[in-house]
Amino acid sequence: MKKILLLIFIVGTISISFGQKGSREKVKAFKIAYLSEQLDLSSEEAQKFWPIYNDHDKIVNQVKREGHKSLKRVRESGGINKLNEEDANELIRDYLNAEEKKNQSRINMIKNLKNAISNKKILKLIVAEKDFNKRLLRHLRDRKKKQ
Repeated sequence: MKKILLLIFIVGTISISFGQKGSREKVKAFKIAYLSEQLDLSSEEAQKFWPIYNDHDKIVNQVKREGHKSLKRVRESGGINKLNEEDANELIRDYLNAEEKKNQSRINMIKNLKNAISNKKILKLIVAEKDFNKRLLRHLRDRKKKQ
């Protein structure tokens, strides 16, 4: 029952927050609440878990920002069809490097988490992240349909 109420609260609050400034921060706060609830961390586990998770999250967000800059560069140059092969190759190389950074960060996070929480909780994290992202996308799709 407690989990259902928390989920209803999270989904309801996300609905309200998307129309306001700082929606990224609010989504991040909801994600933290959702992960905390799903993982059921003790205070000792949480003290070890969150710094490791937040470091990984910073790296992923930095890589995403770099990716957005590359896409902006493509748009500003007139689109993909206007790129020469050399520029296209450079963008592909940047994309692959970004994916590699994200994957390496995730591997490092999981290795570091093994010293902070149980393997079962690491698996719960993996599932909870995917579940949160699915719920968020579903919410955004539903919201777009209503507009």
